[in-house]
Amino acid sequence: MKRKILLLIVMTAVITGSQAQNRKQKQDQKTTGYAITAAEKGGRGWKEVRLVNIGSGEEVKSIYKSSQETEALNARTGKPVAKKGATTMATKMVEVRKDVRKVVNLDQELDKINGTKPVHKVIIMRDPYQSTDKPFATNSAACAYDRKHERLYYTPMGINQLRYIDLKSGKIYYFEDEQFGTVKGSGDAPRQITRMVIASDGNGYALTNDGNNLIRFTTGKKPEITELGALTDDGANARYSVHSSGGYGGDMIADASGNLYLITANRNVFKINIESKVASYKGTIKGLPQGFSTNGAMVEEGSKVIVASSESTVGYFRFDLNTMLAEKVSEVSTVFNASDLANGNLAFEKKRKERKEKEEVATKEETKPVVAETASRTVPEETSRNTGIVVYPNPVTEGFVKLSFTDQPAGRYQVQLLDISGKLIGTKEVTISGQVQIEEFRFPELSVKGNYLIKVTSEANQVNSVNKIVVQ
Repeated sequence: MKRKILLLIVMTAVITGSQAQNRKQKQDQKTTGYAITAAEKGGRGWKEVRLVNIGSGEEVKSIYKSSQETEALNARTGKPVAKKGATTMATKMVEVRKDVRKVVNLDQELDKINGTKPVHKVIIMRDPYQSTDKPFATNSAACAYDRKHERLYYTPMGINQLRYIDLKSGKIYYFEDEQFGTVKGSGDAPRQITRMVIASDGNGYALTNDGNNLIRFTTGKKPEITELGALTDDGANARYSVHSSGGYGGDMIADASGNLYLITANRNVFKINIESKVASYKGTIKGLPQGFSTNGAMVEEGSKVIVASSESTVGYFRFDLNTMLAEKVSEVSTVFNASDLANGNLAFEKKRKERKEKEEVATKEETKPVVAETASRTVPEETSRNTGIVVYPNPVTEGFVKLSFTDQPAGRYQVQLLDISGKLIGTKEVTISGQVQIEEFRFPELSVKGNYLIKVTSEANQVNSVNKIVVQ
């Protein structure tokens, strides 16, 4: 009898373990990400874009092939970009010497052309397959997936320009003649942009290798590109610096609380506060095989991050932001090595959602009596704790709200827009002088759909009003 029970326990454990393993394998097979790769596994030309299966290591869908003919469009006007032909940033040039034409590799000649060494007369000739007009002519090591607009943003190496692929139409757009970074050429390693991500605020962020230029780009109807400046090391970083040349390359991910994470090519992880631009060293990834540089990164779920290497094809790996321990996630021996990875997931998103749900329930409980008291008002859905201050419309659909002040003390008031966690999004100061006064508060362009709070505080702190609103 005991033997039967023991056998039953063992069989149950085996079956349970097998089921768990199968579930894990199925989950891994479902995980996909956008990767900038070479034409073949193990290649070094970063000109192809694929949607890859992390579990199988194979291509799910081709997004862009360097051999295809694509007419690039201006991101502002939708019109074809001006053809500039090949320049000193192209990959080929024709050198004319004694009336004899010779094709040479520009990478070997770039220093001569831009430096002080004398060269023979050079004629730059357009090559339709190698010109900088081509979307990925100079390779790329930075991309970010914008789930809201179904776009894949990227920037070419050695070119100060933001571009994106519209994943719905397959068309490619350039922010033509708009400065994006300060790189001076393909040999300017410190200022190359190799890290990019879409953060929880809906904005894109790009970072140079040396960490001295963090760039924000908005993704709405009126995109803006803003250089935010250099990162600074947290005082506790010790010998680990976000500016170290040993970490050039790598990628960025974002979490659900508004932070960025930099994974350098030499496996170090830094947490970046966007507002302060302070980078805090979190640890070094352990368990990766020798020679595996961490060049591409994307969030799988929670604290789990998938990384890819531009050097190694042995597989894709998963590491945990809490423990920094890595394990192989792909089931094959060879995958596409990649200069970058991207998907739309945010780290710790599930915990963030659970916390928001609890906060929303608490807010509803607090505002129930107030809503009942003010239901007879002509202004719709007012949820203020101060019945003399009404915020409308709610839900918000046009990017602004109006605040109606009735019988409030005269003086200056501060209006603050906060996300549901209390993070400040925008402010406005108003002066109240009449018995009934209406003021308009416009949301910043970067605002995304969701729940927000409008907080109104008087200068003397006699009035403190909090309103929950929904932006649609």
